[in-house]
Amino acid sequence: MRVPVTVVIVDESGVLKELCRMDGAPLVSVQTAISKAYAAAAIAMPPDEFYTAIEADGAAVASFAGRPGMALIAGGLPLLADGQLAGAIGVAGAMTGADDRRIAEAAVAALGFQPEMPRRGAQEE
Repeated sequence: MRVPVTVVIVDESGVLKELCRMDGAPLVSVQTAISKAYAAAAIAMPPDEFYTAIEADGAAVASFAGRPGMALIAGGLPLLADGQLAGAIGVAGAMTGADDRRIAEAAVAALGFQPEMPRRGAQEE
């Protein structure tokens, strides 16, 4: 897939560390990518999965969706190192959130980070 996007990396506290906007990426993709990365770091999971988990609770959706910098849409992923949150990535600018997420997943794999947080309650081996 060759599409101009903005890619953002934040640390575990959601502080911006890197931002790369490809030539031709929509201007709005800058803030959107930052918000996706911040949300992934703040909740330590992909924001679209978090939204799916809370979508039946209107009060929770309103609470989280109304917070500045929280984009509960696809394209943000936590970055894990040795099972610990090390930061997050946010990608924006593709035509769909699903495309943004696929790009983010490819970046996470290329950077050598773990793909997702261990699920709470999962038994350790």
